Amino acid sequence: MNEMSVADNLDFAIVAHSVDVNRPIDETWCKVGDFADAGRFLNVPSKLVSGNGQIGSVRIVGDSILEVMVGSSRYSYTYAQVHGPMAALWYHGCLKLSSLGPKSCRLTYTLIYDQTTLDGARRSSEFERITLRFQSAAQTMKVAAEASREHKPKDSS
Repeated sequence: MNEMSVADNLDFAIVAHSVDVNRPIDETWCKVGDFADAGRFLNVPSKLVSGNGQIGSVRIVGDSILEVMVGSSRYSYTYAQVHGPMAALWYHGCLKLSSLGPKSCRLTYTLIYDQTTLDGARRSSEFERITLRFQSAAQTMKVAAEASREHKPKDSS
């Protein structure tokens, strides 16, 4: 089989969700940009298992999903799942912030995976599952980023 015929048969699904955040980009990145923190926004445990949070670092999400950071910029990181339910599907994700001005930014979470080998029902169910999960994660990130850093004094009455 030549390279062109292999490429002609590929079918990648793309899930992208954006949400505007009412905080400056630097403040937002400080609250959502730590590679080790993914689980906090997905409501599962996560931690860095190797590296320093930069390219080549590996995190574990949940009990057994391993993801390696394969790219980064000042306000983004991209990762690949190397062990877990989507690893065989070449699952990759990217979290990125874009400035909308001095007081706000746009958070975009994009996922891509190869659905070539999935039947129609599984394609639909995986797409829906992933879409809902990462829409929720993006919304949780927005809430975390917009949460006030200021502490209100306790009422002394």
